[in-house]
Amino acid sequence: MTHQTPIEERSGRLLEHLKRLRDDRGAMANLRRGFSPATEHRAWPWVAQWCDLNDDRLRAIVTSVAAAFATHPELATEGNLGLTMREIAHGRDGGEKALESFEPRFRRFLTCQSSAEVCQRLPGVIRAAAQRGVGIDYRQLFIDLCYWGDRVKLRWAEAFWGQPPQRETT
Repeated sequence: MTHQTPIEERSGRLLEHLKRLRDDRGAMANLRRGFSPATEHRAWPWVAQWCDLNDDRLRAIVTSVAAAFATHPELATEGNLGLTMREIAHGRDGGEKALESFEPRFRRFLTCQSSAEVCQRLPGVIRAAAQRGVGIDYRQLFIDLCYWGDRVKLRWAEAFWGQPPQRETT
């Protein structure tokens, strides 16, 4: 058994919490409001137990992950957002040409200096994943946003441009 960091433990508990809310249409509607700074307060009753609401960085991460889940609750059991974006780009009939056309969008994520910037760019990718039926590993997304930096960017780049393994969705 491997030892989990507090961030990994929190990510797992947060995901379980979100899964329990999946059938609560009101909660999911309010969680989707977490993508917008103007309406994120609607998500606070469901995210306050997962972060200090006065901590802008962590609040943005938790509300963004919750909003993403509420927008598209299809789960992947592994992989990061680089792999998710690769799968969105490839689509059902895509190939390397599709990957190239999606590349500028992916590169904009790699230029983000903070997790807050990544959170601002998430809604479009989450909607694209929903349209293409691509699952997302929200647990890993939470971890990556908490540890945002060069190492996470490198892992995303490797998953996007490399030869990642196929993953299962639930």
